[in-house]
Amino acid sequence: MNTTVILKRILLENYKNVKKGEIPLVRKDENGACIAGIYGQNGSGKTAIIEALVLLRHCLMGYPMPQDIANYFISCINVDSESARLEFEFAIEDNNNETSYKVVYSFTLKKAESEHLTRLVICNEKISYSSKSKDSATKFVDYIDTDSEAPFVPKAKYDALMGKDKNKKTALLVAKKMAEVNTASFIFSKEMYDSIVHGETHTILERLAWYGARELFVIRTASTGRINLNDMPLHISLDHGENHTSLSLLLALRRSTPVSSIVLEILKKTINSINIVLPQIIPNLKVDLKILGKELMPDGTLGYIVQLTSCKEGHEFPLVMESDGIKKIISILSLLIDVYNNRSITVAIDELDSGIFEYLLGEILRVISEKGKGQLLFTSHNLRPLETLDKNFIVFTTTNPMNRYIRFSGVKTTNNLRDFYYRDIILGEQSEPVYESTNNSEIALAFKLAGGSNAS
Repeated sequence: MNTTVILKRILLENYKNVKKGEIPLVRKDENGACIAGIYGQNGSGKTAIIEALVLLRHCLMGYPMPQDIANYFISCINVDSESARLEFEFAIEDNNNETSYKVVYSFTLKKAESEHLTRLVICNEKISYSSKSKDSATKFVDYIDTDSEAPFVPKAKYDALMGKDKNKKTALLVAKKMAEVNTASFIFSKEMYDSIVHGETHTILERLAWYGARELFVIRTASTGRINLNDMPLHISLDHGENHTSLSLLLALRRSTPVSSIVLEILKKTINSINIVLPQIIPNLKVDLKILGKELMPDGTLGYIVQLTSCKEGHEFPLVMESDGIKKIISILSLLIDVYNNRSITVAIDELDSGIFEYLLGEILRVISEKGKGQLLFTSHNLRPLETLDKNFIVFTTTNPMNRYIRFSGVKTTNNLRDFYYRDIILGEQSEPVYESTNNSEIALAFKLAGGSNAS
């Protein structure tokens, strides 16, 4: 697909402890990588950005949200608000038609009560965009706004996209209600997609849906946490274009795993790709896939029983024997390779530093930031990347819930951003404080009091 989607900006309102927070995503040059490392105190809004991208991906794919996941996101609406709003800005570059689009997609999360149950509803969706080509340009305006009794407004845009067919209007109203019941996007529903059969709006919806399904990856701590349980989540992105392969697998490490013949071929290609980079990161290490036998799959097709192994200095043993840090690197390496090589991919990883040696983490991020093409967003507590990344690639959380994310100003090229950050924690020289100060004496007293009668 010769069209590039680039995430340009994320805005959160009343989501968790973020009353308002906005992160513009930047590149040092037009074709370079976009990195956003998010740093700050525990509970200050770092993971909120990662979860916002989980919600974005869910909406773009147009699927119903499982109830257990919906229940979690209900709790993410700020306690002082009835709803939360999320907004995302994209740049879409259509290289075939030499046209670029500025697109903003937003939606609201709110609670709905029915039959003594509380449901999460995705509503008030809006798509606005402008276009620019060699010969013409259009103004930035709203094209689809679902905050109405009609399927959507403005009426002029509805009439232009849908015509006067009353049956179509009725079908769309039903689809809109079903999307509400199923905690799904109406704009990216199949019914909406099938109704808009041509034009720029159809092109934009189609491209964003493709991006959500195949080019936006969000790795939460729950996924990488499976490594501690001796399961390997393997996130895969291969062969950009019409044959782009995008999926996540969970392979057992203490036992073999049955896979289909199609998945087997994907695994082989993925491991070949990983083994080009892995020995350069962890000297002399490669990973292999052992085929231990065949097995009939539930759909009646012939599958294969496989196990991941580690190969080092002529010795081979089960991958489960490696450290959790090595397993984590292998788990996400296919995505990092894709970020390095492909402009139209966004990977967001919560707690990227967990289990990874800090010097190695800094060097991997330095290479991607200097030579890569795609987008990598991550949260981290390890401050080594502050010494290897451009200052514009680092975002800090603040103690102000109305302005939750900032980039530091006044940082000179000769400054060490890590030292600069520590200094600001102490002196508070930025426009917003980045650390809620603690008192060591009070902490010590609290520990003593908590010990009660056990304290000596």
